[in-house]
Amino acid sequence: MWGKDTSTPFQAGAPEMTYIAAECDFSGKIMIKGNARIDGQFDGTVEVTGDLVVGPSAVVKANILAATVNIAGEVRGDITAKEKLELSSSARLYGDICTHQLKIDQGAKFVGTSRLMEESERES
Repeated sequence: MWGKDTSTPFQAGAPEMTYIAAECDFSGKIMIKGNARIDGQFDGTVEVTGDLVVGPSAVVKANILAATVNIAGEVRGDITAKEKLELSSSARLYGDICTHQLKIDQGAKFVGTSRLMEESERES
């Protein structure tokens, strides 16, 4: 299911985590204040003010906007990561990206174009 991550004890000031489990399959627009993790299937638009993790079982067909994005599953769509984008060795990304920092592990698949955030900001 989806909901707040309760796997760790509550700590004052710690950001909350919204979790979309592997059993979930839905579409629409998600706007999350804080951090999020997707392990299921999603089709639409994802906006996260904090960090987004796309787990190894996830299939996300969406344009994504987040502070940082870490991908271990499959994403089909454009990504704007304001700070950093990381592709783990199991990641499959089909789309264009714009970010300040990019890390691609050996074995990751990336089909698309990449732009530095600074270049995009100068052109705006």
